[in-house]
Amino acid sequence: MWTVAPGIRFESIEQKRTRYEIRDGLTLDPASREADNLRDVRKNDTQVWLPGLGIAYDFTEELSAFGGIHKGFSAPSNAPNVDAEEALNYELGLRFERDALKAELAFFYSDYDNLLGECTASSGSDCEIGDAFNGDAATVQGVEFLLASNLNPRGRLSVPFDISYTYINGEFDTDIADTDFFGDVSAGDPVPYLPDHQLTLTVGLEGIRWDAFVSANYVDAVCTRAACGVFEKTDDSIVVDVAGRYRISDGAEVFARVENLFGAEDIVARQPYGARPNKDVTASMGIRFSF
Repeated sequence: MWTVAPGIRFESIEQKRTRYEIRDGLTLDPASREADNLRDVRKNDTQVWLPGLGIAYDFTEELSAFGGIHKGFSAPSNAPNVDAEEALNYELGLRFERDALKAELAFFYSDYDNLLGECTASSGSDCEIGDAFNGDAATVQGVEFLLASNLNPRGRLSVPFDISYTYINGEFDTDIADTDFFGDVSAGDPVPYLPDHQLTLTVGLEGIRWDAFVSANYVDAVCTRAACGVFEKTDDSIVVDVAGRYRISDGAEVFARVENLFGAEDIVARQPYGARPNKDVTASMGIRFSF
């Protein structure tokens, strides 16, 4: 059986930023919002149509195929002369489900006309928060695999297990002169902060009133700038978390969680101002009520 789901969306976005002078020595009244204390005004207007098409086909009750083509869009900030981020996104995959077993394999491909970089408090470098930069054309493609099951379907205790793996390859398609955000870009350079490999494994035990889980998450090292030079790369990392909960009643449960159980110490970012570590060992516990 075929399922076809077309759609279209229109967006019109008007952005404007007005700043008044507050810097020492440049104004007599930092609180003034009068015209004579105006620092600058900038704006950016965007209109876009976003079509999409999703298709699914059921081979059997257990096995199906799916695919889609969608136009992606991210509005630029109010920075002048910055284009919206636009891309055509394609996906194609298979999905299988039988009893407690679920599996999915998907290929994805994104063709960017313009990859947008925006300076925030936690990204970018040597740029003003709110500034945006055109990354021009880029291609991002990869494969995602998901598998979930119950390893003890007939026992008194359930043993849920799932694994997810993602491979991503992202590259710039054009040369770009040096920017504060992407750096000096040559065609074929990697898109910053896209890990080639990501893998998550989770296994647990589930009783009638309680459950406990252990998860391990691997993230490959990434380039933090397109050139990927010295001190422009993060560490790969493996982080293990444990969590559990016990249901006291229908409306209350106690829970506990330990993140980064083995205290992994890795550099996970280098922007905006140097190397940044991952979260240290973090433990939490509490009571959760539901009404």
